[in-house]
Amino acid sequence: MLSQALAVARQTLRAGVPLARGVLDRDQLELSAKLLDTHTLRLCERFPAVLLEVFRSHADSDVTHGALSSQPLRLEQLELMDENQVQERVELARMLQHVLLEAESALPELNSYVCALVGLERISAERNPLRPDSYVKALQELMIEMRVPTQVRALWLRHLSAPLGVALRDAYLEWTEQLQRQDVRRVGFSVIRTPDVQAVSESGATARADRAVWTPQYRQTVLTLDRLRRLMVGNLDVAPVDPKDAFALQFAREFESSHDASAMPVVASESPDTGFEATVPAALDALQEMQQVDAVVQRMQQRPASQQDRTNARAPGVAVREELTRNAAGMSQVLSLEVVSLMVENLVKDKRLLPPVRTVIERLEPALLRLVNIDPRFFIDKTHPARQLLNEISQRGLAFGSEKDPDFEAFLLSLQRHVSPLSVLNIDGVQPFEVALKQLLKEWDNPVERASVSSHLQSAAAALGYAEERNLLAGQMTTQLTAIPDVRKVPSGVLEFLCGPWAQVMAEAQLKAIPGSDDPGGYKMLVNDLLWSAQPDRTRKDVGRLTKLVPRLLSGLREGLGLIGYPSARTSVFFDVLMKLHHQAFQPPVKEAPAAADNGLDASLLGNQDHWVAPAEAEASGFMALPDEQVVDLPKEVPVKPVSPVGSVSLKLGAWVELRAGGAWQRVQLSWISSHGTMFLFTSVGGKTQSMTQRLFERLLAEDKLRVVSEQASMVEEALDAVVHTAMLNSIVADL
Repeated sequence: MLSQALAVARQTLRAGVPLARGVLDRDQLELSAKLLDTHTLRLCERFPAVLLEVFRSHADSDVTHGALSSQPLRLEQLELMDENQVQERVELARMLQHVLLEAESALPELNSYVCALVGLERISAERNPLRPDSYVKALQELMIEMRVPTQVRALWLRHLSAPLGVALRDAYLEWTEQLQRQDVRRVGFSVIRTPDVQAVSESGATARADRAVWTPQYRQTVLTLDRLRRLMVGNLDVAPVDPKDAFALQFAREFESSHDASAMPVVASESPDTGFEATVPAALDALQEMQQVDAVVQRMQQRPASQQDRTNARAPGVAVREELTRNAAGMSQVLSLEVVSLMVENLVKDKRLLPPVRTVIERLEPALLRLVNIDPRFFIDKTHPARQLLNEISQRGLAFGSEKDPDFEAFLLSLQRHVSPLSVLNIDGVQPFEVALKQLLKEWDNPVERASVSSHLQSAAAALGYAEERNLLAGQMTTQLTAIPDVRKVPSGVLEFLCGPWAQVMAEAQLKAIPGSDDPGGYKMLVNDLLWSAQPDRTRKDVGRLTKLVPRLLSGLREGLGLIGYPSARTSVFFDVLMKLHHQAFQPPVKEAPAAADNGLDASLLGNQDHWVAPAEAEASGFMALPDEQVVDLPKEVPVKPVSPVGSVSLKLGAWVELRAGGAWQRVQLSWISSHGTMFLFTSVGGKTQSMTQRLFERLLAEDKLRVVSEQASMVEEALDAVVHTAMLNSIVADL
């Protein structure tokens, strides 16, 4: 497959040489073609081994699939990247997009078969190791391994995109037909519902007007991934090293000095860059970019006043954005305005926030625009007062799923009292945001209530943490119990009791005992007595021993179960089963002995007693039990291994979910995750706690009784991540 794709890439590289617009471009294409000829054999030899390693990485669910993960690029990642890494990420994303376009017709059906082969019950495209980004990632790693220069690597990737996409499409079709012939049963789709974040018309919600200034073409030239990165690290307006930007600035200084400053944002303090080289293609691109700026400014100035008034009525930030854009002194100001506007737009269109909260955020836009025009620290410093204020508004707003919530009216009044006035102030610094933030936090902060909630959370977390520790130790006890030969000779009810409640008893005794104690409470010794007494064919041979054993055995069992607060109703039912087995010792044997456990232990008995929580621990933490944990027989399901927080849903502390309880939906925030990721503690806006195991979380999610509202701890970060995504798309389609 790779050999065929490389052959096509070599042809297109050589065909592009005579069409190159400049000497440097032509030399670069010739060099790339020659190097590809030289390295083709080595690439084909090494590619299978590298690809196999990429496939193997899918077997580890905790490993993120490299730079080409299905997870989008986030702002915090962009801030840590340099210029070359940004460009490589763009080229890889562009290549992946081309490959996906070619292969998309054949990939979904293959996903349904491959997901079945790896043991899934529903389609999960990211779990298909044969997906296109595996091949693109393998190519990237192989080129890095072979120390191919960055510019050459970018050209190779670009010319390999189309042939690799065609090759994968054909391979996907062929593999799908093979799996069909082998009668592989495909799986279906599974949809995890989350609250809609798209904008729709709602009563009480302010409609966002379409951009009048930023045409799609011009926005693509302004908001690119590299420029956004430079804005975030504070060096956007330094002398550019890119030939296009350098030529654009010098051309503007030499030939546009008499023009309106808004035609081309230039930083007056910059000194001319005498070391740049402007190629013909770069010059043409720069001229085209400046012509677009002129056209945009002209359209702004000629726009009818009536239309502008109507736009201003719909969106408070439009007039301010246009005025500041016309007077922008540099690219950093232009881009700052665009980023803030897009960020606010993302928040205003986010239906997870109630309409009144979104209105407050939209009215805050003019103040934010004026601020970032003079203070770019908003993007660089996460502790910036304005950024903290916006984060507090949006995050606390997530606590309310309905305007009828008891505390919502007070929350909204506090926003209108302290935040809304910012929209009419003359912002010349950060001080107004500092004052508003302090006033809000002071009004929201009740020391007595905060201390009470904090104490309750600590108690609940301590109870759950201890329960998790006991459960993990009980799992080890279960492993030891299943190794005893006699466990295969007793009825399954007795075995379930030993592997469930009694393993918890022994673990509890071990945790509370003095270190080094071998059998605290003697509960391990009772196991052999219980196993012997539950086999009527053996107790008939020594009825006297059984008569003496039963009182001591029952007393010891009651004492142990009381240690973990095991419900008396469950205890009585198990004792009834045990006493029936004991009575059989005094009766003649029947022709057919009672059915015993299978020789091979049921998978549900090997550590399945998942996360027993004592009544006192449940009360302290608001623990929600699985429905089938209310009966005596503990759930017979394959155990869920402890994994990183919340299984396949990557939640962080502070994330919000909607939980259906008592016939109504309520929003709760993830406040604590146990050290092994098996228990979770949620808190409502009023401080009420609810906890659950990982198993219950996944079941409620699958049954649509739990919905993830926000997987991140900051809606502002999410909104800025969406801006990064837009910049990435612009960079992919731009003719760089």
